[in-house]
Amino acid sequence: MDYKHATIKQYHKEGRALRTETTINDPGDFNLRKGLTNLTAMRKVGFTANRRLLHVEHLSHDPAAGATAFATVTAPTDTGGQHAAGLRFGDPRAHALLAVLLIFRLQPHGFTNADLRAHLTQLLGADPGTWPAGRATYDLRRLRLHGLIERIPHTHRYRVTNTGLHHAMFLTRVHDRLIRTGTAHHADPNPPTSPGLRAAVRAYDAALDELTHLAGFTA
Repeated sequence: MDYKHATIKQYHKEGRALRTETTINDPGDFNLRKGLTNLTAMRKVGFTANRRLLHVEHLSHDPAAGATAFATVTAPTDTGGQHAAGLRFGDPRAHALLAVLLIFRLQPHGFTNADLRAHLTQLLGADPGTWPAGRATYDLRRLRLHGLIERIPHTHRYRVTNTGLHHAMFLTRVHDRLIRTGTAHHADPNPPTSPGLRAAVRAYDAALDELTHLAGFTA
């Protein structure tokens, strides 16, 4: 990054740590005179610039581990030569499966195929009698190969793993409390809560229209 005659560069020091290095080639860029007497002031400028950069990077941090963890649930997987479809985020059946895991986590002795059918069909508004056991077996296999559940040894029962609990809690809350609620603020003409998000969108649209007008893009 460059500012007049000053630069900030970052690199990995010996592959072990991120180094942030600021170089000021002309103190006049910051209304300072050359000389050792102003060294403390220049140091303060450099330190402040470094801290501002690190703060911005912290706020915009998008760790690769997060994308990988999200893909382990939503993308297809191959485990031990076995293939399983992903649980697509927003898909009603996948969302219901994650919600059911939160219920089964409270059962100390795990759950069965029949338990899954009973709770899953209730969330989807379907008749349990029309939901074959094979369909539930398919879902159990998907959950197991994605590491969300595990079979209890020597039984036909399953239990929710810690990974399954954490993914289910986060993804269901984001879907129900953030995405669905936020979308309602845009689509519902009479949202049940204060339309702060809609007001912000309108303010942004108005500012963009004004900028477009000033730029001479209007007909």
